[in-house]
Amino acid sequence: MTECRGPVDQDDEVPCILVRCFGDPETEPEWVASLEHGLEEEGVPWLVEFGADGDSVATAYRAALESALKIGVSVDDTRVVVHHKQLTDDSPLFDVSGVTASDARTLGSNAARLAKGTPLKPVD
Repeated sequence: MTECRGPVDQDDEVPCILVRCFGDPETEPEWVASLEHGLEEEGVPWLVEFGADGDSVATAYRAALESALKIGVSVDDTRVVVHHKQLTDDSPLFDVSGVTASDARTLGSNAARLAKGTPLKPVD
């Protein structure tokens, strides 16, 4: 299932960051909204897709390969992974377990900053 978020409509050809969530919208991890706030603050469009399965790092990397902005994010109940197409498939930029709302917001901001080429924020 795919759900558009941010200033992008699902049918638009606007480049965006792909965010892949494990599970379905009814069981959305609580920090997805915080991650989206970080993306929105930086003004970069994103698209949220549900139903991901498998390994979090591999999922984020596949999303990065499919994203026109070359950035993919995977979110599950305990972990957020931010990946870039130019990194090796098993070496994400960020791989944070035990995520808090603050961490998720910073990771969303950093995914957007990566797309913009601006300095990244430190992740606690």
